[in-house]
Order: sequence, then structure tokens, then C-alpha cells
Amino acid sequence: MNPGLLDLILFSEKRKDFLLLLNEGPKDIEKVLEGLQVPRTALLPQIKKLKEEDLVIHEEGIYRLSTIGEIVVEKMQPLLDTLSIFEKNEKFWADRKLVPIPPHLIKRICELRNYRLIEPDLSRTFDLNPEFVKNLSSSSYVHMFCSYFHPHFPTFFLNLARKDIEVSLILSEAVYLRLVEDFKEEGKELLDMENSSLYVLEKKGMETPALVAVADKIISLGLFNENGRFDRQYVISFEPQAIKWGEELFEYYRDMSREITIK
Repeated sequence: MNPGLLDLILFSEKRKDFLLLLNEGPKDIEKVLEGLQVPRTALLPQIKKLKEEDLVIHEEGIYRLSTIGEIVVEKMQPLLDTLSIFEKNEKFWADRKLVPIPPHLIKRICELRNYRLIEPDLSRTFDLNPEFVKNLSSSSYVHMFCSYFHPHFPTFFLNLARKDIEVSLILSEAVYLRLVEDFKEEGKELLDMENSSLYVLEKKGMETPALVAVADKIISLGLFNENGRFDRQYVISFEPQAIKWGEELFEYYRDMSREITIK
């Protein structure tokens, strides 16, 4: 795509929205105006530019994408979705370490669409995030990778398992050692339960997320900032595509982990 064509599409909300609307199917001008909620006089000059670049065809009162337009819009949508992810919380993403997300998933980060950023409640500094607890506690399964330690985690994990929730945990070595040294009883009971499994990340020295939690209807993602600290800001999404993305991230780390069993 040449720079002129890129500018034509991305530097006008009207042109961009018009192309995306036509991607749903051919439409007459009335349907277009109804869908975009813009004045006819404001839209027609923008449509003229798209027709001049052979992106749009107008025949018998119906607008549709040309073959070139279909190809361009197909490639344009993932870019726009990706930009919307970062634009929604620019400061957050600019300060996050994204290296822990493997290339094949960072290319699909747009699948986190419609996410929300959960920030810590200063009045609950030492508590787990209530929304995080609520959503995981009402699930049938919880798949979680964790490389930072919270003193409430052992009891939280155990309570999930006691509720017959399938719990699969991947811990960094440091978090695992903290669990078995300071929370021996909780760790032993967790390992004894048939509906729980525990893994330890074997690959050393690699950058990891702070937390990845995936359940029936939610994904929660915590990333360390550029200073290597976790400030308890979480990205959460309830979209099926985002949950699938989170499952793949969890499986990526599980493939590099060893399962802990009772001897």
C-alpha cells in the first residue's frame, strides 16, 4: 500500500468508517448515511476520493468495495484493531514489558479487543482485586500463570479447588519456593486434590508476565513495567476471542514447565 493510499484511508474517520461499513456488504446512500450518522454533504466528497482511487464502485445507486478495496479493508481491520488496543491506554502500554508475549501472540494482540484496565484500589492495598476474585471464583476452571507472589494467593488457590473448580497453576521457581517453604500445608493440600495441577517454569532467565489468568468467561493479564515492577494493573476482557488468546499464552508457558507431583 503506497503512503498516499494509506493517508487517504487512515487520516479520515469518514473514509475509514465508510470502507468498514461497505465491508459488511453493498449499500445505497440512505443505508450508508443511516449507518454512519453523518451529513450527506460531508460524506460525498470523501466517497469521491475513494472512487478515484478505485477502492469503491458506485453502480445503479449502490456502493460496494472494488476487488482492491476488499483486499485493502481485509488487511486494514487488524491494523485498526491493534491501534485501538494501544490508543485506549497509551501510557499503560508504553510502560509495559511486552517481550514476555511470544511473537505469534503479540501479532494478534488486537484479539484483546474491548478490554478494560483495572487499577489497584488504594483502600485495599493488601487485598486481591475484588473483580479478579469474583470472576475466577464463579468459574468452572482457572488456568493461571504467576511470577509474582501475593500472600493471599495460596489460600485463594486452595479455596478455588475446594469449590470443585479445576485449577491449573504455573508458577515461576521463586513463587513456587515461596509456596512450599512458607505455605507448606496449603501447598500439600493443593497437590493432593484431584482437580488441581501445579507446574513450575523450567526455563530460567526469561522475561515473563506477572500474571495470566484464564477462566470460563474472563482473561486477566498483568505485565511488569519497564522497571521490572508489577503495579497491580490488570488488563481484563470478557470477549471469547480474548479468552482463547489467553489460553494460548497460558499453554505457551505450560509447554516450558514441569509438573509437580507428590512422590
